[in-house]
Amino acid sequence: MRLAAALIASCAAGAAAAGEAHWYTQITNDVVFGTDRWYTSGLRIAREQDGAEWGLVHDVLTPDGRNWHPGMDDRVPAARLLVSRAWHDRGPALLQTIELALGVTGPMALGRQVTSAIHRLIPAPHVEWDRQGHNAVDANAALTRTQPIGPGILKVHYGASLGTQVAFAHAGFELRAGDTTVSSSLLRFVPTPSYASGGENRWSAYAEMSARGVARNELISRNYDPFGPDITYRRFVSRVALGAAWLARWGSLTLEAAQDSREFDAQTAPGRFGSISIQIPF
Repeated sequence: MRLAAALIASCAAGAAAAGEAHWYTQITNDVVFGTDRWYTSGLRIAREQDGAEWGLVHDVLTPDGRNWHPGMDDRVPAARLLVSRAWHDRGPALLQTIELALGVTGPMALGRQVTSAIHRLIPAPHVEWDRQGHNAVDANAALTRTQPIGPGILKVHYGASLGTQVAFAHAGFELRAGDTTVSSSLLRFVPTPSYASGGENRWSAYAEMSARGVARNELISRNYDPFGPDITYRRFVSRVALGAAWLARWGSLTLEAAQDSREFDAQTAPGRFGSISIQIPF
């Protein structure tokens, strides 16, 4: 009986020590800018508990279907479907995230099906998905560290992402007002849940800038024009972003907007997209 009681007490203590699970969804799309081109859609559904996270990720990239014409160089459509495993190490002076992801790019990533379903509700220019590449393994390992400078109003982000399809190193800085413990995945390039407070309501807003050196981008190679030359991706890409978050007992809501500089030589304008993240703990 004493042994049984000890085991029950031990299990109860372990359950109490375990943190609350957080589910969150992050949706990125360029519909807010009315462009529907290049990085046009993204979805992450994830569950995080005690610093460990599982997630499902889907990204869609397309040419500029609205303005494209024969003889115009542009990227072919592409999609990525990944299962993500991440670990977050949070402290007063450091946020570190390690992510491993494995999935597929190509027709099996369901880019055609997802965009067709979305465009039944939101009209968009036609894109010929038959020009996407073949199925290929999409594996990725990423590490990002975030460190505050001074009281946390200014933060620096730096890290690298090494994968079979895309590989780059990045660094940037962030100015944040309100709750300075919050960070953004748009400049960290890894999953970054915003934790609900469990207490009083709070807000956070930021402005960020980053740069990344690109070693590989297999998603930018073939030309959307079947008679055109291969597309050349740029080795240096910058990003600026603005955002605001509301965190409360029920969870958190984050709204963001970002602009990337041209990712390939034939790109006619910077890429712009918006992001909305909703997190609910239970």
